[in-house]
Amino acid sequence: MTYVTVAKKYTPKSVKRLAARFRKLFIYHNYDSSQYWKRRAADPDQAAVLWTNQEYNSLYRQDQQAILEPYFKQLPPQETVLDIGCGIGVVASMITHINPTLKVDAVDFPEMIDVAKTKNAGRQINYIACEAENYYSKQPYSIILSSGCYSAIRDISKLEQSLHYASEMLAKNGLLIMIDPFHRWNYLARAKYGSQNVINYFSSKGLVLEKKSGILFWPFREWLANSDYTGERLRKRYLLGEKLLAFLGKHFWADYKILVFRKL
Repeated sequence: MTYVTVAKKYTPKSVKRLAARFRKLFIYHNYDSSQYWKRRAADPDQAAVLWTNQEYNSLYRQDQQAILEPYFKQLPPQETVLDIGCGIGVVASMITHINPTLKVDAVDFPEMIDVAKTKNAGRQINYIACEAENYYSKQPYSIILSSGCYSAIRDISKLEQSLHYASEMLAKNGLLIMIDPFHRWNYLARAKYGSQNVINYFSSKGLVLEKKSGILFWPFREWLANSDYTGERLRKRYLLGEKLLAFLGKHFWADYKILVFRKL
């Protein structure tokens, strides 16, 4: 048994986590993100698409719904919207609760769709098994929503292909809403693609940026999302993080960037 093997076996988890975070400051690990998310589909509940602390996930979902409600509520009956990278269907189901008259096309890997059909089935939801970068429909969408989807495509050519398809599928005067962790810094980057890259890309396609904001103060998201905090102790810390985010700058300090574009 080598020294490295012994160290891995007996080093406390907290030290291992700290070491992993330190490495992230200097080393960007690129990998096949599609295989990663296919495996994640087997994780329990929202850990399949978010983090291991389920109460933290619920707090985030509450804020996410508050962000999305004004956009989906105002749509007329029977409009069709797209939830790209729908995961296990939590947000697609959320949309139908916000506005029960809408039709939702919800797209993700087959492994995610299988779970979504079981856990978040709905008459108004049409689940479609397809990779985000390959999904294209002639159906014009009033709203296209990416909730952590586009930023997870680490192959930049595939990411930009998916952005191109989004610009094509969006109806005239339609909205593209992104709540995505777009970063270029090694430590936070999923795809190494910043929000300014996204803005520049869609500007070249003729889309107009209507909103630029953010959610989840990233130092607290790192601290809490996979922690053992629960109940009021967790809630107070979560709310403090969002207050700090509002004070310091809602876009720059956010893990998840909020970008809303309109197609004129």
